[in-house]
Amino acid sequence: MVQASTKTIKKKYLFSLITPTYKRLKNLKKSYKQLLNQKNNNLCEWVLVVEKKDLSTLKFAEEIKKKKKIKIKIVLNEKGFQSAFKNGAKVASGEYISFLGDDDKLVKNIFNILIKKIKLLNPNWIIGYGSYIDNKGKKIRTLVTQIKTFMLKNYNKNTLHLVDYIMTPSSFCKRKYLKKVGYFNNIHWYGNDYVCWIRLSKIIKPIIINKTLSFATYSKSTYSGSFDYKRYLNLYFNISKETDNLAIKCMQFLILIYIFTHNLILKKILN
Repeated sequence: MVQASTKTIKKKYLFSLITPTYKRLKNLKKSYKQLLNQKNNNLCEWVLVVEKKDLSTLKFAEEIKKKKKIKIKIVLNEKGFQSAFKNGAKVASGEYISFLGDDDKLVKNIFNILIKKIKLLNPNWIIGYGSYIDNKGKKIRTLVTQIKTFMLKNYNKNTLHLVDYIMTPSSFCKRKYLKKVGYFNNIHWYGNDYVCWIRLSKIIKPIIINKTLSFATYSKSTYSGSFDYKRYLNLYFNISKETDNLAIKCMQFLILIYIFTHNLILKKILN
C-alpha cells in the first residue's frame, strides 16, 4: 500500500480511467476483471460512458457499481462515440486521466509503476509504450509497435505532428491540462485522441516511461482495425490546422499521400 505522506498521493482518486462502451458486454466484463486484479485500484475510479439505449450494459454497470469493489461512475451518452470520451472526462475526479477502450488491456501493477514515477517527479503527463494484440491476446503488428516505441523513446513535439506514436491507454495526463486543451474534441470525426496529444505537446512535455503500459486490441471487427479514407482525410485537415510550420504541413501531406497509396495497393492485392 502506498503511504499517504507524499503530497501527490493524498487525493482520494489519483487516476480516472474513461471507458466508452456500446453493446460489448463481454469485453466490459473482462475489463472489470482486470481492474479488480490490479494492486492499488483503490486509487482509481472507472468512468463508464454507456449509451442510454444499451440496457444490458447499463444494467451490468449498475450491478458492479453497487458491489463497491472499485469506484465506478456511470455516464449516459446519447451523442455517439466521438463525444463519449469528452463526456466521461468532464465528470472524472482523478488527478490523472487515461482513456481505456473496453477491449484494451493494462499491464499488471500499472498503478504501482505510475505511482513510483509520480512520487519521484510529479509529472504533468506520463506516457509509456504500448503493443497491439488480436482478439486472442496474441501480439500483432510488431513492426508498427517497434516504430512507435522508437519514436516515443525519441519524443519530439514536431515529430508528433507527423506520426501518432502515442498509444491512448498508455497515456496519463493531469486533468487540468486535458481540460485546457478541450479533452477529446468531439467535433473531430476521426483521430480526436491524436489531435489532443498534439495540443497537449504545445503546453507541457511528457515524461516517458521505458515500459509497456497497455495492449490495444486490433481487429477488422473493431473501429481501430479498419481504414476509412474519408475519416483519415478529416484527420489530416484537423492536424494540419495545429501547426503554422510550412515544412511540417508539407510532410503531413506527403505522409497522407503515402498512406492512401499504400492502402489502395494493399486493398487491390487482398481483393
